Formats: sequence, C-alpha cells, structure tokens
Amino acid sequence: AAQELGVDPFSARGVMVSAVADNALAARMGFEPGDVIRTVNGQQIRTTADLQPALSSATAGWRVTIQRGQQQISGNFRL
Repeated sequence: AAQELGVDPFSARGVMVSAVADNALAARMGFEPGDVIRTVNGQQIRTTADLQPALSSATAGWRVTIQRGQQQISGNFRL
C-alpha cells in the first residue's frame, strides 16, 4: 500500500493514512492518502497502537504533525 501511494515504507516513521472516506472527519481536516502521521499533541506516533490512545486522550483537540512527501505539516484540529 505504501509504495502504491508513493511512500517509502522504510523511511516513513509514523502511521500512514491509506484511505480517507469523502465524508469522514479526516477528509474535512485535509488528510490525504499517503500522509504519514508523525506526532499527536507532542507524542511521537510509530504504530497504530500509539495513535489510538493519543487521539482519544485529547479533549480540546489535537496538534498533529504529518509528513506529506518531502514536507512536514503541522496543524491544530478541533471537533
């Protein structure tokens, strides 16, 4: 899946977004297939096991850093 999206699976450190449904919250927040989630609220994300508690522990929102191609992008997200 990573190679199909143009992501080197050996250099990507984080959780790769493989698909985003059109009406999903992730789509409204601007996530795209191939994005690699690197940090959530300052916590380094390496596996989906890291991601799940990081997303559920925030009450006011999330500060997320992703890798998109050669670019690192950070943003604040609220429900």
